[in-house]
Amino acid sequence: MSMACATCRKLIGPGLGYIRCTVASCNTGRQKLRFCSHRCWEAHIPTARHRNAGFVEEGGPAAAAAAAASSDR
Repeated sequence: MSMACATCRKLIGPGLGYIRCTVASCNTGRQKLRFCSHRCWEAHIPTARHRNAGFVEEGGPAAAAAAAASSDR
């Protein structure tokens, strides 16, 4: 399942990494904002007016490797 970046609308294909905003209002209901790069996430911040925003990198090979490493412990 491919997603589109919330800022630039570039498709984020399956297996590719993406960035998710950590603010709950960006991840509730039908609105689940995903970004293709840190630059697109930063462009989102001024319009969203978050007080304390952060991001989490998800999906892709790096996240899969990290999940596998943590399950081996």
